[in-house]
Amino acid sequence: MNFILSRNNNDEPVYSVEVNGSEIYNPNYSECGRFAVNPQDHYKLDQKTVDALALLNSHFNYSTEV
Repeated sequence: MNFILSRNNNDEPVYSVEVNGSEIYNPNYSECGRFAVNPQDHYKLDQKTVDALALLNSHFNYSTEV
């Protein structure tokens, strides 16, 4: 899994991962960002990847909490 330095919907820097052609920077929400999801079920991400993404984005003061 590669992490991508990207920008979120507010044009803030974030790290993301690509899943099915979409950049996901908060794996606790759906691609549109409106619905809470289980990242293991919805995106097939393991807990280590979810935790790493949260840690990386915490450096930008971006929270991936639900």
